[in-house]
Amino acid sequence: MKKLAHRGYSYLYPENTMLAFQKAIERGFDGIETDVHLTKDGYLVLCHDETIDRTSNGKGYIKDLTLDELKQYSFSCHSQYNEKIPLLKDLLLLIKNKDILLNIELKTDVIHYQGIERKVYDLVDQIGVQKQIIYSSFYLPSLLTLKEIDKNICVGYLYSSSQKKKLEQTMNNHIYQIHPKYTLVNPKIMEYYHKHHLKVVVWTVPTLKKYEYFKKLGVDFIISNDFFED
Repeated sequence: MKKLAHRGYSYLYPENTMLAFQKAIERGFDGIETDVHLTKDGYLVLCHDETIDRTSNGKGYIKDLTLDELKQYSFSCHSQYNEKIPLLKDLLLLIKNKDILLNIELKTDVIHYQGIERKVYDLVDQIGVQKQIIYSSFYLPSLLTLKEIDKNICVGYLYSSSQKKKLEQTMNNHIYQIHPKYTLVNPKIMEYYHKHHLKVVVWTVPTLKKYEYFKKLGVDFIISNDFFED
């Protein structure tokens, strides 16, 4: 079972910052999970929320701000650090030539950023790290767009509710990776996943006890804020 650092090593460092990504690699995570949005002037930036209110000392929607405007703020989740919002390009360059996976969540379920799927795919391709990437989203059309661009890439369907419907959509659209919230995963549903040859990525695993439980169930990846020792 592989371990992905949720928004980087966010248990100890401000989420979705280059500091958190670098520390995740140093700590020994197998990979990193992050979230991508599109700025007003078309840059791919990493931040979980649609607004910068919670994670920075600024306010506003990312879609309404330019990169230069975003760079004025500290994205340190009000900690003692002073981290700037990273570009997706920065993180791709960090993992290049390293044995590190990257789960890129396209944050398109609230704001449907026009053309973000192609922009992300092309940047990954340009930097040459396609084999290290898992693409995920709560928004099925984004995954289908990515599959149209390249049928060979790895895409995963995120969900936290409506499990029956999501599983039907997964199977009907030939998606082979499922990303359920940890509270939805149990032995019975794992039996279904395995029967249908689905890879399972569980988020966000909160404790060592839960980590050990999912490892025993045969989950393929866990996403967590903290690093759990085997």
